[in-house]
Amino acid sequence: MKSPLARALAARIDGVAWLGMAGFMAWLPLAGDYWMYLNPKFKPVTLGAALVLAVLAAYALLRPVSRPSLGRGVAYALLAACVALSQGGAQALSAAGDGDAFAVAPSLPAPPPPAPTPARMTAQGKEYIPINAGELFDIAAKGPSPAWDKPYVMRGFARRDPALDASGEFVIFRLAIWCCFADSTAIGFKVKVPPGTALPADKSWLVAYGRLTGMPQDQRGEYVLPGMAFSSVAPGALFAAEHIETAPVPPEQVYMYQWRSEEPYAY
Repeated sequence: MKSPLARALAARIDGVAWLGMAGFMAWLPLAGDYWMYLNPKFKPVTLGAALVLAVLAAYALLRPVSRPSLGRGVAYALLAACVALSQGGAQALSAAGDGDAFAVAPSLPAPPPPAPTPARMTAQGKEYIPINAGELFDIAAKGPSPAWDKPYVMRGFARRDPALDASGEFVIFRLAIWCCFADSTAIGFKVKVPPGTALPADKSWLVAYGRLTGMPQDQRGEYVLPGMAFSSVAPGALFAAEHIETAPVPPEQVYMYQWRSEEPYAY
């Protein structure tokens, strides 16, 4: 390279690239779509790594290398291209063409909008408060309180386990979305069926009416839901069912996207 400016820039390409990476890593948790990459709980870790990278970038800018590496320069260019594509470049290129290469025509009709959730749901002449498994999990996690005595109705999948079958119990759960589908977690409760009621079929979709009660001492502790990579089953509370109904699986209601701390709950 004959130009002094070009030589100086090439000698500091590492510092420039690291500084750009640090800026992108800091921008994502502060103003970008961080949830598309990682769980938001890791934001402090990413910001800390960005700070360390910025310090290293400053050192690299102050102490340039004597022999620039073409290979590293190409790698930095490819990385910058990947970042640009991930931040809208792919959509822009697709929009500039005749059509979206990733567009797929829907094969099923759009589902009808869900009916509004009533303030109370009735079963066998009794009224129950609609609530989802995540909201009820938060109530149970705070320990016994007047909220435990209230009648609730929740829905979810049934999961059978031979050990629970012997106690006349099963697990009801729904999948909670914290940031993305890859990070979904099964949240639920062990359910005690009413006397004389048969256990539901494994993996069936249920609507369960009942109340919270204390978990027997010999059952307290962590319970790993069979077949689930991530699960949180209430360790200290049991859902004592008073009535259970089976229902068709509504695909749009399998996941929980929001939690509320008071009525009306998200159900």
